[in-house]
Amino acid sequence: MERVKTMSDTVSFTLDGVDVDAKPGETIWQVAQRLGTEIPHLCYSPAPDYRPDGNCRACMVEIEGERVLAASCIRKPAAGMKVRTASERARASRRMVFELLVADQPEFAAPPRIEHRRSRPAGPTAVHERRRIPAAALPCLVRA
Repeated sequence: MERVKTMSDTVSFTLDGVDVDAKPGETIWQVAQRLGTEIPHLCYSPAPDYRPDGNCRACMVEIEGERVLAASCIRKPAAGMKVRTASERARASRRMVFELLVADQPEFAAPPRIEHRRSRPAGPTAVHERRRIPAAALPCLVRA
């Protein structure tokens, strides 16, 4: 006889100070997404036969009482766990991941020459500016 899943199968934990319930098999990232909390990600996709493996490290979150950050795309919540998605430590980690990824990209081709170019400030201060990638395209770099 097949067991019927009930509400007791859910896992209660805290996400950014709010008590939430995870459905069976849900990861921290999936719970956050379902509840409208945005966590950057690269290796996760809901497509069939596609599994995240946590290697990109773009979705790191802080879990109270744990020494290291956790990849939310593969970490399943545990009862009573306290997860912080926007702690300075998690945000700094994600920022570093994106900075390193952007730094490893090839240079873009030079834009067409325009005679009436606007003057630019002295020099770019971040890798994404040198690569001409707008900060808005990388939400983890935009300071709140």
